Amino acid sequence: MRNKIITRLMATACMVLLLTACTKDQMITDLPDKGGPSGNGPGVATTYKRGCGFSTSTSTGLWWSNLITLKANWYYTWGITGAQDPYAPRNIEFVPMFWGHSNVTQNNIDIVNQLHRDGKVFYVLGFNEPDLKEEANMTVEQALEDWKKLCDGLDPGIKLVSPATSWPGRQWMKDFMKGVQEQGLRCDYVAAHLYVGPAPTTYVNQVKELAGTYGKKVWVTEFAPRDDNAVSGRPETNSYSEEWIRDNFIEPLLTEYESMPEVFRYAWFSGSPTMAGLWTSMLVNKEGEPTSLGEYYASIHPNEDILPADGVTMP
Repeated sequence: MRNKIITRLMATACMVLLLTACTKDQMITDLPDKGGPSGNGPGVATTYKRGCGFSTSTSTGLWWSNLITLKANWYYTWGITGAQDPYAPRNIEFVPMFWGHSNVTQNNIDIVNQLHRDGKVFYVLGFNEPDLKEEANMTVEQALEDWKKLCDGLDPGIKLVSPATSWPGRQWMKDFMKGVQEQGLRCDYVAAHLYVGPAPTTYVNQVKELAGTYGKKVWVTEFAPRDDNAVSGRPETNSYSEEWIRDNFIEPLLTEYESMPEVFRYAWFSGSPTMAGLWTSMLVNKEGEPTSLGEYYASIHPNEDILPADGVTMP
């Protein structure tokens, strides 16, 4: 009864907010826990929040071995490829992303639907920072048109995670979510990229605000303390050392995220040596060895079942 009352209250709150994209019928129901200590077996979505995002072309370690090193429970690659890659690790859940307009094709939709039928895909991530010209670079109107194609074309058993803007409060996001509601489109979760300073409380409050505004749980698919004053090519100008992040940021924040009902999943953004403002956030170094941040990250509900692909050995 208590859960029913809470659901009704959340639905009512959504309807009275001007910018909400949630109706009672659209309130999400999470996938059931289908068992297993790690929840990563065939046909099973992981029940743990902690994941990783690594491009298959990363210059920091190898994308697939990084996942194994960090004992990730789920991962994404900023694309629909990953699970089909011959190096894709076993016993880990893959989450495809339709990165931008050019990725919304019938062929890609068919690929994701087949992965779902094979018991490998349960969720899909939306467009990557469409509010930025250097990223997905989409108007709200174009994004809604493409979103409708995903809603119509993807298996209804696949849950949809919204686009993630460069800042959660962007007008782009507000207009998109309003359009989703007006057109009666599906949007099961809200995604967020958070680079909002060095205070963990800011990251907590941003998630609570998003969940309260849209009545949906949040996937934090990129976050880390970024020093926007760091000078390119001069890593020593980054004021957030690895040790400072370890002691003052990552531990207190992830302790909060693990306990917050508003956070459905999260994936730390592991920087690289070429990123002046983010290089100290690396989970693995250039050789693919875990940093102190990576060692801590891997200790949170570690996926002990993850293995290299058949015939593949760790470097």
